[in-house]
Amino acid sequence: MQPQYITQSTLETLGIDLTGEDVEALLDDLNETLQERVGTEITQSLSEKQLTELVDMQESASEEAIGAWLEKNIPDMQQIIQSEIDILIGEIVEDDDEAE
Repeated sequence: MQPQYITQSTLETLGIDLTGEDVEALLDDLNETLQERVGTEITQSLSEKQLTELVDMQESASEEAIGAWLEKNIPDMQQIIQSEIDILIGEIVEDDDEAE
């Protein structure tokens, strides 16, 4: 199971009204979108050799082993994650403002 970087608390702190929303489905969708975006950023930064190695690991290695490999090979991974969170949250806030 992947970590939930965007939580109900995160959205409420930003003043996003979740009334009438299926909060669990919304959070799942947001975190899935975040994972896809982070994955895209990561794969674009890898060499062909690293990409092949990562794909091979995803087929057989544990999540812990993959996480360790990513930390070793993508030193700015936390920055990538935070940047993509900021972009996604910005889009959510913008959409929420337009809906009002």
